[in-house]
Amino acid sequence: MPSRFIQKGSLSHLLSASCGILLFAAFPPVGASHLAFVALIPFVVALRWNPGARCRLGFLAGLFFWIPSLWFLSPVTIPGAVFLAAYCAAYWILLGGVWGWAMKQWTPHRILESLALVIGCAAFWCLLEWIRSWFLTGFPWNELAVSQWENYGLLQVASVGGTRLISFVIVLMNLGISFSLLGLVEQLGTGKRNRMHPELYLPILVLCIGFTWGMKEMRRLFPEEQEQRSFRIAAIQPLAENKWTEELAAENFRVLWELSDAAVSLKPDLLVWPETALPEELRYSTKAVSMVQNLVANGTPLLLGSLDFETTSNEKNQVERIYYNSSFLVDSSGDIAEEYRKQHLVMFGEYMPFAKFFPFLRALTPMPEDVTPGEGSGVIQVKGLDLKLGMIICFEDLMPGLSRDRVNEGAQLLMNQTNDAWFDPLWGSEAHLAHAVFRCVEQRRPTVRVTNSGVSAWIDTRGVVRDRIEDPLTDEIRIRGFKTFEVEVPADLETTFYHRYAYLFPVVWAFLSALILFAKMERRLPAG
Repeated sequence: MPSRFIQKGSLSHLLSASCGILLFAAFPPVGASHLAFVALIPFVVALRWNPGARCRLGFLAGLFFWIPSLWFLSPVTIPGAVFLAAYCAAYWILLGGVWGWAMKQWTPHRILESLALVIGCAAFWCLLEWIRSWFLTGFPWNELAVSQWENYGLLQVASVGGTRLISFVIVLMNLGISFSLLGLVEQLGTGKRNRMHPELYLPILVLCIGFTWGMKEMRRLFPEEQEQRSFRIAAIQPLAENKWTEELAAENFRVLWELSDAAVSLKPDLLVWPETALPEELRYSTKAVSMVQNLVANGTPLLLGSLDFETTSNEKNQVERIYYNSSFLVDSSGDIAEEYRKQHLVMFGEYMPFAKFFPFLRALTPMPEDVTPGEGSGVIQVKGLDLKLGMIICFEDLMPGLSRDRVNEGAQLLMNQTNDAWFDPLWGSEAHLAHAVFRCVEQRRPTVRVTNSGVSAWIDTRGVVRDRIEDPLTDEIRIRGFKTFEVEVPADLETTFYHRYAYLFPVVWAFLSALILFAKMERRLPAG
């Protein structure tokens, strides 16, 4: 008995670790998206075999998923990447606790119980994803749905229920297969008759309905079937270093000028630079102002990223600077027409919590000073084009609520300026793009992404990447260059079901999670 217990306990830990590895492989950089539909099966089996260790098994699976998933942050901060991975893995402790309790209660031959647990446990996964999306400012990276960013049929489901509805379908499939297999194995030799498996049939049915409807939506939204407004937007990708010396700053000014001068000669409607492209603050740099004014003199407006700051006095009458991560629209007269200040900041990247009280924490972030979140509207209107841009800087495109706010403010095109050079040469850039496509589908708005290093591209309302900056021979995206995107914006913009009723879905996930409690109640009913 002791040796059998040890073997079963060791195997359950091995299964949990393999779950995390399989799940990681479903996302970029591996991109084996089909694994998402089966990756959780080893974890469910481990919980069934060893429910007493369910919280430990959950944390183990979470670590094996999140440490490799977030290792692309290691060029920025290794301690920060490990800490963030441990934080995200902590949600798996809750997942293991609840799912492990459910597996302990489960009796294979009870049909209603099995069906209730599959639905309830899948909903609980979505509830945890929702909590992670806002708790401690939110970090909705690698929600399970993101693994399907190139599965265009299933991707369209995000217009109905966002990423978490797709996650629900995927987890439902994992649980349906797990319960059916465990039920078959555990009833072998018991003499009980074989039964129907609605806990498997339901996920298959839901998946087929979702994919079929999604493909129908893809055909309905085919660009040739809709009236489009076309805009020529020139994206500049300077491939600049993040840590500027005087020599690197001069080099960056030269690269920005040469690429932009070549781009405006093609007479685009709008010229766009990435996040914090300027090595000096636009408002306070005569060199930057002179270059920008010369570029827009031909009539092409420029949207550029730059740090900005304001001075204020503290309680001790000492002058302090308040920094903002900003985007400026400079019109053809050379004046700043509008400004957007980034509203959702990245912990460890743009600010360090409690750094004033514990200065040593600064070692975890590359920023010498905290950035302050901006306020006000997130829409910039390019008046000459009759075009309203919904501004999203860097990781703000992870936040569905921000894109929803932009659409509420009248955005016709989402504009994402970012700097993914922090992650070079790892896979963070491709993973970042995978998240961006969901905002397009959720809101049915196209997106233009302009990056310092990463994937500069434009994405249509179906989540299809229509064009990108890349080497035509090698498909390499980490290059220096520019490209003019022929961006199509539907003349009649839609308002999706998810846009109108996004606030209802957390209630739905909480309500369906309560079905897990049905496991005890169903024991009072006759067996199926």
